[in-house]
Amino acid sequence: MGFGMKVRRVFAGAAVAAVLALAGCSGSGSGGGSGPAGGDTAAKPAAGGEAAKPAAAGEADAPVPAEALCAHLKKELPRITAVGSEVGATAQLAISIADLYGDNVDKLDHDVIEAQAAKSCPDTRAALLKATGLDSFSEL
Repeated sequence: MGFGMKVRRVFAGAAVAAVLALAGCSGSGSGGGSGPAGGDTAAKPAAGGEAAKPAAAGEADAPVPAEALCAHLKKELPRITAVGSEVGATAQLAISIADLYGDNVDKLDHDVIEAQAAKSCPDTRAALLKATGLDSFSEL
């Protein structure tokens, strides 16, 4: 089970890295002043014990509102569950969320997505987590 989890994370990470690399190529001319500010807010949720407070603050500033995220996840649910493998479903979910964020993919915060989905569409979140074998969207 431990090995399978590592393999799944490697594949999901590779899928996200590929999407981010492609997104970076298409918007490479407009990264100027917003990069460092985004880096400051992104660093706070990654700092161990204080993740809950920045995530809550990040929800209000999220480039994709909870309602839009939930509508997107509900629309994608049948397609992602039909994949049939946890690794494939995880990759499809990661790519789908990155596509939803579009030009704001640099502001994508999985802890914020987790909080939004848990609060606004818990049934859809649970079904997607079951399909991917993840415990949380924070693991994407």
